[in-house]
Amino acid sequence: MNLEVERLRRAVRALSNPPTTPGWNAPELADLFEGDTQHREAAVLVPFVRRGDALSLLFTQRAASLRQHAGQISFPGGAVDAGDAGIIATALRETHEETGIQVDAVEPFGFLDRLDTVSGFSVTPVAGFVRGDYHLRLQRSEVDDAFEVPLGVILEPRALRCETIHWRGRDRDIHVLEWQGRRIWGATAAMLKNLIDRLERSP
Repeated sequence: MNLEVERLRRAVRALSNPPTTPGWNAPELADLFEGDTQHREAAVLVPFVRRGDALSLLFTQRAASLRQHAGQISFPGGAVDAGDAGIIATALRETHEETGIQVDAVEPFGFLDRLDTVSGFSVTPVAGFVRGDYHLRLQRSEVDDAFEVPLGVILEPRALRCETIHWRGRDRDIHVLEWQGRRIWGATAAMLKNLIDRLERSP
């Protein structure tokens, strides 16, 4: 039995219990909306790659040509389309479109808590195990690169640190993880914080 896999399964929300409202307080996001209340439904896949007993998280780097969040590191995902069968279907479709990873290479197993982003989306993170023999075919109009970070690195004490930035006229605290010259912050780092908090509460 892979104890980390079982611990992840216990830590996330069950597939039968999807989040319906933002369920936690990400301090870097909570006060940025300045009265905005309309958010479009979206989903991301939080992809845990399995190779034997080893687990890593797969991230994408958004294309430098995009209008929003150009060059930032994120999980694969996007807005819900009318034809999607549900929020999990959105996460799997967007992951396939952006990375080429086939739907049957992913085993969804739960949810992290939903959060609203500064770009106007209400995002449901879908946790899923990805087969280690996946093949990438990046959608270059949206994604410049994809890479993995070992889960053990992310869970190291103080790997995810707090940092202060100046945004909309005031200082704000955000979470940041840096690994091999890459900077993970914003909504993606907030999801990592939610994952870490849930794992710490899980037996």
